[in-house]
Amino acid sequence: MANKSTTENYPGQKEYLSPIQFNLIKALKEVGPLTRRDLVKELRTPRTTIYDNLMKLQKRKLIEKFSRNNGKRGRPVVLWKFKS
Repeated sequence: MANKSTTENYPGQKEYLSPIQFNLIKALKEVGPLTRRDLVKELRTPRTTIYDNLMKLQKRKLIEKFSRNNGKRGRPVVLWKFKS
């Protein structure tokens, strides 16, 4: 199990995280809310890999997604944050 990290640091969680999921949570905890584009640049990982793992972490309720409208036209900015 060298490639797995546990979520023992999170109350009530005894599940395992893949290395990419661990790095996603670590980045969100250290930097704060980030867009998917920011996470791709930060972790140097393909966009689809980031998205798939964000969805898995959201399903496990470790992170959450929210949007922010910056007052301009167009789509709102979608951010991800660690759920504390």
